[in-house]
Amino acid sequence: MATRADIAKLAGVSESTVSYVISGKRPISEPTRMRVLAAIQEVGYKSNYAAAALAGGSPRMVTMMISSLFTTPSSRINGALVDGIVDGVRESGFHSVIWPVSNDDDADVDLLIRSNFSGGVILMNVKENDQRVHLLNREKVPFVVLGRTEVGFKYNYVDRDFQAVDKIALTKLKDLGHIRIGVLMSGTSIPAHLRQEASNLKLQLQPLDVPNTVEGGAELAFTLKRDFPSITGIISLLDAASIGFVNASKEAGISIPKDLSIIGVNMLESQAISTKPAISTVAFDAYEMAKSCGKIMVETIEAGKNSKKKKIGELWIGDFMDRNSTSRVSEGK
Repeated sequence: MATRADIAKLAGVSESTVSYVISGKRPISEPTRMRVLAAIQEVGYKSNYAAAALAGGSPRMVTMMISSLFTTPSSRINGALVDGIVDGVRESGFHSVIWPVSNDDDADVDLLIRSNFSGGVILMNVKENDQRVHLLNREKVPFVVLGRTEVGFKYNYVDRDFQAVDKIALTKLKDLGHIRIGVLMSGTSIPAHLRQEASNLKLQLQPLDVPNTVEGGAELAFTLKRDFPSITGIISLLDAASIGFVNASKEAGISIPKDLSIIGVNMLESQAISTKPAISTVAFDAYEMAKSCGKIMVETIEAGKNSKKKKIGELWIGDFMDRNSTSRVSEGK
């Protein structure tokens, strides 16, 4: 395998000049730059990213490993997260690419590591004790997790403080007299942190499992009174289904907030104000949170693989945004 010294000898320049041509950190005359690029081509380095690694630095590329960007097209949150990461790394002169995850997560990471084109990895949609985190840590690949997973060691992450978010939403509903709370969700069980906060506040939770689509939310609106007549409040973990539910509520004979209060904890603010009536939320700025994740990724890459820099953990909460979709429980409820 050719080295930086080989390229320098072939081009008739110093090794540092080769590094500057590859990284762009210093201006190099055009004739010299062309000689170096020709030498890189001659020794077989057709990829600028591999050449950057050869120069002793890391490729200025960040890979986003994500599993549900295309499988849940109704949700706009993933799009906002990707946009935030792209802008966060771009501000530091880095680029980003999406690496869709297959069913074989470990193989995806192994292939990414062997390809050697990425300076760092942002893991999204992590699972409990995610083995990808173990693998990246073992191979000393710079990475940041957008989310959290229990792996037994410290790592860089950015996530929402879901327990604090739950407490804000549930406390608001309890203060208004709501005891029986529906949880709008899709294909999962009620999160442990939400169950814990409800138990602390002595509230009863009822799962409302629907597809995260406008149609799924609208269908629930027409069956809620029949199937769950005791529910007076809803906490929604979905975005598209919340929009469908609220927009269909009047036709379904539900008056918000007179008959039913609703708080969204996992939707964009632009979505929350698009409905009639608008939805009160614990505000979620997915774009800014992901942008911060991108910046931490760049800092981690630039610190180097063997850096002793303290791991960063950011938790985002958000303020309660009252849009009058909540009210006190009506008499007799």
